[in-house]
Amino acid sequence: MLAGSIELASLRLVAAKARAAADLATIVAIGDQDDAAFQATGAYRPSPDAEAVARAYFARNLDALAAALDRSPDDIAAGADVAVFREAGMVDPRSGRRYDHPAVRVAATVPVRTPAFAAFVLPRVTSVDVLAASVAR
Repeated sequence: MLAGSIELASLRLVAAKARAAADLATIVAIGDQDDAAFQATGAYRPSPDAEAVARAYFARNLDALAAALDRSPDDIAAGADVAVFREAGMVDPRSGRRYDHPAVRVAATVPVRTPAFAAFVLPRVTSVDVLAASVAR
């Protein structure tokens, strides 16, 4: 019973850190603005490589959790659903949320090893869904 409680606490911690990893990736990606668009219009727009930046930072942020993950951080980031909303008023088809400003969103399933759960006939790997979005203002 104690092992299950410890495993659950560990899972909750890894899930919180995975959500933070996605959140930080979207902050970096939206902060990487398109300078040419800003010079031309005075409005903030995500850079042309915002999706790649979000994936790279998501993988980098997951590196600290690599020992607890069932797949590599690079594989998880590559499989993430990353969307860049370049104009205000766009609607996220995944969440239905309308963004009043340009935004970057990361949605991913992070597979976490939970070997102690096997003693309770539960899966050895638990999927944690993360969703994060950041907007430019």
